[in-house]
Amino acid sequence: MKLGHLEVLSEAEIREIHEATVDILATCGVKIYSGKVVDFLGEKGLPVDAGKQTVLLSRDAVENALESIPRRFEVFDREGEPCFTLGDGESRFAAGHNAVNWVDSESGETRYSTVADVELFARICQQLACIDMIGIPVMPQDVPLPKATLLYGVRAVIENSTKPIFFSYESAKVNDAVIDMLAAAFAGDLEKRCYGISQLSPTSPLYWESGAVEALLDNAERGIPTAILPEPNAGVTAPYTLAGLLTMNNAECLSGFVILQLLKPRLPVMYANSWTTTDMLSGAALVGSIESTVCRIAGAQLARHYGVPSHTTAPNSDNHAHDEQSAWEKTLSAFCAAGAGNDLIVNCGMFAAGLTCSHEQLIMDEAMCAFARRITEGLDVSEETIARDLIKSIGPDGGTYLTTDHTLKWLRSKEYVDRRISVSGPYAAWKQTGAKDSYQLARDRVRKSRELEAPPFDEKRRAGIREIVSQFRP
Repeated sequence: MKLGHLEVLSEAEIREIHEATVDILATCGVKIYSGKVVDFLGEKGLPVDAGKQTVLLSRDAVENALESIPRRFEVFDREGEPCFTLGDGESRFAAGHNAVNWVDSESGETRYSTVADVELFARICQQLACIDMIGIPVMPQDVPLPKATLLYGVRAVIENSTKPIFFSYESAKVNDAVIDMLAAAFAGDLEKRCYGISQLSPTSPLYWESGAVEALLDNAERGIPTAILPEPNAGVTAPYTLAGLLTMNNAECLSGFVILQLLKPRLPVMYANSWTTTDMLSGAALVGSIESTVCRIAGAQLARHYGVPSHTTAPNSDNHAHDEQSAWEKTLSAFCAAGAGNDLIVNCGMFAAGLTCSHEQLIMDEAMCAFARRITEGLDVSEETIARDLIKSIGPDGGTYLTTDHTLKWLRSKEYVDRRISVSGPYAAWKQTGAKDSYQLARDRVRKSRELEAPPFDEKRRAGIREIVSQFRP
């Protein structure tokens, strides 16, 4: 039996949040800083105030959008092969994305990120079993066009991994260029098959900046699945209460659904969140707080109520060091995200409130996600796994199960997950091999990973994506 979904909201509480959301959207509405989007929504019959750039979203508009959204969609790799289905009840994990800094593997110092960091990150992701998708981990800083930094990160991931891509940038022009790159790299029809997911964010409270909302137009025109990811900050850009934070996120997310489904009915979308709570002593926005993790569970419930695939962030930590705080924040956020049934969980490799990445953190986070996934898979109970006859045959006479066919059969099964870089065994053996902790073992693996080669990539497609980057002008 699989682990039942974690829940923190009753059905009545979900309906209460939904009703408050509908009322807010219908009577308060959202501000949209794009004349052409406001005009489009007005042409679709929504009440608009062009002077104030506000749009009211009726109950009918919200309900029609929700009815139009596909309940699941398939994701493909760079070579056009099916990878997984989002919305099928299984949690998928993605690495990255959109940090700035990097922890250098040799010096241990935090520095600006480079394209080479992203290239190795992607090659490591290619080898990690529990990384299903790759978000662009950083905006590399050693590029000739700072406003096009995402394009260099996307190029590095495409060229060094076949896994599908998750990307985000609040500029319609950059967003469109990334789509061009995905189309050039993909061995399939990008309008019909998902190789990349675009994440776009409204700004709290209740408005869409021009770059983000106009990128929705590109995504709809070109059939790109889109995660609508609000980022409300409790007590600053949203109510301080968690129910208020959820309601703000819900309203902003549903506003994106309405716009996209009016633009292109049946376009795959994801109910996403990256809310933060606030440390009122320092003013810091917290992504790893236990309260934000409680909300991850609620977000999955709301998405399931609407029948929409869900996306959240994890494993998350606000700490700048690899210590116990980082471990507990990351483990709890990853487990609760998966245990609640979120479909896509993004942020492996990141820490320091999402501003910093490292190759070592990627390897440690993948291990956490593998353990979280194993817990959610639960137990397989059957006549064979109970092994009644085997127990009776061995009996109480001091026999061993070590060499039985049953043990050999189940040795490499899903019953047990690989321990990755976990430290185990006698103290003396640990000391003899260098007394390394998990971070040091991850560093050793990173050093070995530098020898990894990128998977083969068609040179014509490689030239295509490189030309898009070189020709791009902000």
